[in-house]
Amino acid sequence: MPADTLTISLTGPLADEVRAAAEARGLTPEEYVRQQIIDDLAFEAEYNDLSWDEDLRRLEEPGENVAAEEVFAEIRARLEARTTLRK
Repeated sequence: MPADTLTISLTGPLADEVRAAAEARGLTPEEYVRQQIIDDLAFEAEYNDLSWDEDLRRLEEPGENVAAEEVFAEIRARLEARTTLRK
């Protein structure tokens, strides 16, 4: 087997579920599993981009901290002003 190949054997109910899910999508079980893994890895990569490390780094940046209530009140006021202008 080539070094860049991974083979996994599934048995029992899990194998049956994979076959049924693949068939429902018009795929072979191999195509279905490959697609699921690709989707999962893409999701994981995107999730990791939204890391706590970046949030914590931004909290350490100098500048004024504003209470969430104040920010949301300002957003509401701006939205109300825009709505009033459009009437």
